[in-house]
Amino acid sequence: MLSKIGLAVVGVLVIALVMQYQYVSHLKEMVAIERQAYEKANAAKREAQAETLAALDELLGVQQRYRLAEADIKALQEEMAEQAEDYDALRRRIQGSPASDDGEVAPVLRSTLEALP
Repeated sequence: MLSKIGLAVVGVLVIALVMQYQYVSHLKEMVAIERQAYEKANAAKREAQAETLAALDELLGVQQRYRLAEADIKALQEEMAEQAEDYDALRRRIQGSPASDDGEVAPVLRSTLEALP
């Protein structure tokens, strides 16, 4: 009787060991899958970081070009304002000149002068 019980216990232990081995194998597979997912996520994170840094560099370049363009616009506006003052002074001088200073002018020159701002 003892031998049948001993065999049954050994049988149960063998079955338990086989099941434990299968469970450990399953856990190892799950760890390998999770490790692969982790590596993929890390690679994606590194790629996203590189893209973000590239985008930031591009943004800094755009901001610098924007500031330079604003400075150029301001310089052009100041130059145009100076030219407008010069034109206004010239226009006042022409309008204030006596009629005796008027003379014959070629029609093309007259239309060009009158078209000036």
